[in-house]
Amino acid sequence: MAVKKLNMMNIVCKNEYLDELLRDLILEENCQFINTITEIEEGDFSIGMTEENADEILDMEDIVPLKENSVVTEYLDKMNDFINKLEYAPEIKKEHMLGEHRFENIKNEIDEVVKKFEKITDDMQTVKNSLKKLDSMGFIDRIKNINVDFKELMDLDFFTMKFGFLTREKRRKISQNYENIMAVVLHIGAYEEKELYIIISPKSLDLEMSRILRSTDFVEIEIDSKYLSYPYEMERMIAADRKKYENELMELRKTSDEYMVEYRDTIERLYSKIVMESKIDNVRTKVAATRNFCYISAWIPEEHNDSYGSIFERYSNTLVTYKDAEDVSNKIPIPTFLKNFFFFRPFETLVNMYGVPSHDEMDTTVFFGLVYMFFFGAMFGDLGQGMVFVGAGFFLEKRGMANFGSLMWRIGLGSVFFGIIYDSFFGYEHIISKYIPLPIYIRPMDNINTILLAAVASGVVLLLISYGCSIFNKVKAEEFGEAFFGRNGINGMALFLTLLALIYGMVEGSYIIPKGILYIILAISIILLILEEPLGNLLTGEKPLYREPPAEYYTESGFNVLETFLSILSNGISFIRIGAFALNHVGLFIAFQTVADMIGSRTGNVAMFIIGNIVIIGLEGLIVFIQGLRLFYYELFSKYYKGEGVLFSPDKI
Repeated sequence: MAVKKLNMMNIVCKNEYLDELLRDLILEENCQFINTITEIEEGDFSIGMTEENADEILDMEDIVPLKENSVVTEYLDKMNDFINKLEYAPEIKKEHMLGEHRFENIKNEIDEVVKKFEKITDDMQTVKNSLKKLDSMGFIDRIKNINVDFKELMDLDFFTMKFGFLTREKRRKISQNYENIMAVVLHIGAYEEKELYIIISPKSLDLEMSRILRSTDFVEIEIDSKYLSYPYEMERMIAADRKKYENELMELRKTSDEYMVEYRDTIERLYSKIVMESKIDNVRTKVAATRNFCYISAWIPEEHNDSYGSIFERYSNTLVTYKDAEDVSNKIPIPTFLKNFFFFRPFETLVNMYGVPSHDEMDTTVFFGLVYMFFFGAMFGDLGQGMVFVGAGFFLEKRGMANFGSLMWRIGLGSVFFGIIYDSFFGYEHIISKYIPLPIYIRPMDNINTILLAAVASGVVLLLISYGCSIFNKVKAEEFGEAFFGRNGINGMALFLTLLALIYGMVEGSYIIPKGILYIILAISIILLILEEPLGNLLTGEKPLYREPPAEYYTESGFNVLETFLSILSNGISFIRIGAFALNHVGLFIAFQTVADMIGSRTGNVAMFIIGNIVIIGLEGLIVFIQGLRLFYYELFSKYYKGEGVLFSPDKI
């Protein structure tokens, strides 16, 4: 089980210790703080009813939640704006968050540093704005062949000229209403997926034209009058100014880099501290306080209960108590703390896409990881192409896409394994067996029936495991009616096995169990399925036996039986796609090989080999990836997995 146990930690400390204590707890990265007022209102906050704690208990009568400090947010925004102007991304280091940590000191230092860089950052921003303005006039390239002085057009006494953009959808609206628009509307062309227009209208109709253009979401482009001229001259002036501004920005960046040699460490230290201060302020809003004390509530992993002793020793008269998650009010949701072995951790992402397991639900990550590798490998079995997935996964993992890269090389291992079994190397068969002559090879095209039957058989085994997981989860949740009589409980499993035995007997002509007994079991399973709710309530002693009128219940149960039979049929058949995609994988390469043979040259063979493998790895790899998820989500997870939990998310930087 990868779902680890959580405890609720309740802390009472003196007001003057709050910020420092929160900082230390945040740096531990194992506390998920909750709204303490909610826990107190539910009567769950525990500090121990002893004489020594009398002051803390009596003080709770005047308890209030703490509010956010808007000045902290203001200075974080100020620091972010500052580093953005410098085009610098400081590294956040925990070592800078230790030691002295008073917001007033941080605030004053930020003001000093920002002031020292004020002129250069303002100059850089001014130049960037000028370049941005020039970028907005890139459309001049579209009108450079028009031999008209646009300055004269702009200075007309009785007409107004506008440059602007319309989306392609709104352009149609303009074109459909040309006869109602008292203006010359010139469509210049497309620019950056928008349509560029020049609109000339009488000045007496400025108000009406503004209303019409506003209704079409017309975006007017303001052109600095100093650039207005013939288009070719406008383009020359813009290019010259762009070069000038780029040179200015380069010089400013050079000066900025010289400043940074002296102030880089200071900026990193201040940025780290203000980020921490912002996080503390965010957590403070979940804290309750009185005139003398602060009250803190947080979820922590049970295995870390003993790791906070050294922290609390630094703050005198701090009270700490722990309690099990089961002892906390059900109005306070218990998060789920997942901790899987490193090999299976990347599969948590795919599991959580369906839903996070509840804190008292079986974590299915390991089962999912093993079976998903089997699904992908069986459908996409090729040693060479699997090695490409493994290599690409390691590459992406090193390039910052750790989760996706880790997932890719793991499923690539499944492809490598089945590629050996299928004797397939970049689509070519009989190569692996030539160098490793072992009696283990099952080539899909040579064993079509075996592959399809093995796919269905593997589906049957997985469905039985899913029934077992469902029974375990429902018994653990004390849902005994569903566990014993439900469609995904013991009764559902018996029905599934009975139908399998009947189908096997019809196909083979002989029954493992006498046919009469199988029909009796089938009838009993259907009856139990119909009576699931009243039998379950009778078993647990709940009343009334029916939550709705009996007539409605039995009508719904009848449809439920029909749905159960359809579900069993579709679930079993659905797994045949594993074999079908294994055959399709081989067939697709055969198609490219056939094209190569038709070309009849070595160059054509090499080209088709490369193109074929790229298409198969890219396109078919994606399809198989999705189909594997579909099998799990619809055929297996639907049997036993609710996924209604919320992930444990510790407050950390």
